[in-house]
Amino acid sequence: MFFKKILEHRHIKRVITHRHFVKYEKYASLIIWLAAIFYLSNNSLREFVIITDWWEFIIRKLAHLFEFGVLTYLIFRILGETEKRHVYWNLFWAFTFTILYAVSDEYHQSFIAGRTGTYKDVLIDGVGSLIVIWLIYLNYQHKRFLNKQK
Repeated sequence: MFFKKILEHRHIKRVITHRHFVKYEKYASLIIWLAAIFYLSNNSLREFVIITDWWEFIIRKLAHLFEFGVLTYLIFRILGETEKRHVYWNLFWAFTFTILYAVSDEYHQSFIAGRTGTYKDVLIDGVGSLIVIWLIYLNYQHKRFLNKQK
């Protein structure tokens, strides 16, 4: 309800329907998300929340799943717009770019005091990416099924 009121505000409507916003929104979303991942990998989770070691572990791993799942989706959106190829091709490249960024993120974390870059986190990032790819695939198959019904 609150967000609906925000989106219906006349200034917000003017911005989100502007042709430049519509054209570059996907790219801006991706760049902001990449910057957020980079910023969060610079800091310890303890700076944000006071938690125990067990909860820190769970929250950190769930954050990896979420961060890189969203990254996969954002890359897929751009590829779907720019590459007019089959959805499987776009999913493959979205997964590839996500894993490359995960590797670079873990490499970056190896230089941060109090952080370590591990291959296990890259695997968790890959699982988050695969979950989103699976959801996109299910959506694609559902749409194909509905189109065949017509």
